[in-house]
Amino acid sequence: MKTGILDVKTTSLLSTPGTFATSQEPVAREAYPAFFAPVVPFGREAVRIHGWELGAVPGLLQTEDYIRSLIRSGHPMDNGDEIDRFVAARLERQEIVTSPAPPLLWYVLDESVLRHVAGGAAVMRHQQDRLLDAAEVSGIVAQILPFAAGNHAGPDGPISVYDFASSPSVSYTECYSGGRTVEGREEVADLMTVINLIRASALSARESRQPIRGIRREIDA
Repeated sequence: MKTGILDVKTTSLLSTPGTFATSQEPVAREAYPAFFAPVVPFGREAVRIHGWELGAVPGLLQTEDYIRSLIRSGHPMDNGDEIDRFVAARLERQEIVTSPAPPLLWYVLDESVLRHVAGGAAVMRHQQDRLLDAAEVSGIVAQILPFAAGNHAGPDGPISVYDFASSPSVSYTECYSGGRTVEGREEVADLMTVINLIRASALSARESRQPIRGIRREIDA
């Protein structure tokens, strides 16, 4: 082993003094949408990050080419320098994964994430290799929710829950052009329950490697 619902509102900074408001950096304001920039510090502070994704590979596990493909698709009018700035910012976020004390990452990915080809076959091969490598890293849990699982608790959109050592957990949900930070204890608990229900429908972490490998082989064919 290696070591190592939805509401289209603008996200606001957490109101608790001395928590995350002072951690927001100019690069986050410039390189991320306004509704997401305040969420960036959460990853650096979290001891556990729980996530459900049904549109794309989680940002912390994306390859550079995959990132670039997604950003180009969403910013067709931006020039190369602007795209490079967005890519660099997302890669910078990934430094928490290799930090001396990385958070536990526990993601569930819908099978559609693996099958949607972003950037072409070569990009997807490398991205799925990255997922397989991540599955071998201590502190990273990746589960796949297969199409065969049928109905599940997460059709409304992606969810992230951030647990902190000495602060209450917060959650973040988003949809097109909007996102919402959730601070209320009961609502965060409800969103965590949604994630747990999705986990219960998903393949185990070990079983999840098989569909990743299988879909990668389909791309190679």
